[in-house]
Amino acid sequence: MVANSTQNASCDIVGPFDFLAPVNAEQLLSELPEDPQQLVELGKRCLRERLVLEAEQCFTKALAVDSSLTVVHYWLGYLYSRQGQYEQAALELRKCLAAQPRNGHAYAELGLAYFKLGHIREARALWQQGLVLASSSDKSLTELLQHMSFCVNIDGEDKVVPNLCYMATLVAEKDASLAHSYLERAYALDPFNPTIFVAFAMVFSVVGQDNKASKAWEEAVRLCPRDPDLQAKLAEHYIRLGKSEEAKKWAEKVVELAPKKAVFRLLLARAEKCLGNIEIAEQHLKEAHRLEPEQADINFELGHLLWCYSKSPTAFCFLGKAARAEHKEARAFLASINIKKKLFSRDNKEGIVVEQTAY
Repeated sequence: MVANSTQNASCDIVGPFDFLAPVNAEQLLSELPEDPQQLVELGKRCLRERLVLEAEQCFTKALAVDSSLTVVHYWLGYLYSRQGQYEQAALELRKCLAAQPRNGHAYAELGLAYFKLGHIREARALWQQGLVLASSSDKSLTELLQHMSFCVNIDGEDKVVPNLCYMATLVAEKDASLAHSYLERAYALDPFNPTIFVAFAMVFSVVGQDNKASKAWEEAVRLCPRDPDLQAKLAEHYIRLGKSEEAKKWAEKVVELAPKKAVFRLLLARAEKCLGNIEIAEQHLKEAHRLEPEQADINFELGHLLWCYSKSPTAFCFLGKAARAEHKEARAFLASINIKKKLFSRDNKEGIVVEQTAY
């Protein structure tokens, strides 16, 4: 098994439950220092708190202020590697080694990036080169490089953490303590993996600890701030809890990240509807329908809203389209408002119109 951290001394990682005491990122970064060394230290502090976007901001600003500060390339590589951006990590770490050819930690990290990319021989060569250069006083680095050089194997490397998370979600309802133990093991292997915090959120939800689940979801988003799917799941979580304002906040961010994805417009419409903003919800649903006119959920939600709030006959067009797509809620809703009777009543002129429009 490959160790996922090469900086035990200089970048202590917080424990798996520390996300329950959230860091105020805005306060932490309220005034960024101008001194590049201070920016690096602040970036390292952000890393310890798993504030990956804020850490990147500090490191890139430090490099912009002082391009000769090559240690920044190490920390950017370290950060990108923890986010799974191994190509970008390798690029930064090679820049670091070009300026600091005796930096053993950089050899360890670059080897890890190559290993994750499947370049096993290159990875081991880097680790062994790091061993040659490692200071005799840095025992932890020497031991780590020895382990990486001679003990690692690729079998199942990328399956261990997902499997632990999956097992945790399976056993959560019957044994929450066992589920937490699985996730603690997963966290020890890969503390920057958002999948682990998604699993924490699911486990907390199962045992009814909704506040902890919310914080776990937000931690997952912090670790992968440019992933709209994670933020969408967080918004859905808040909708389920009835926290519509929070749901709207995250749904808006999702739409900003991926404005052409209809399902995210649908999510924002649901949040607005929960807040009673019916006209705004209708606008988002119509935009979602424009993007994906055959999507059953969108047709149902739009038809349902048009009928419930304005009794518009146009609703039947969307409800009928959803029903033809085997949408169960659409069919049940059509039945509940006695549409079948209207559809097949030849004496009812309005019914004939509905038949032509909906089916």
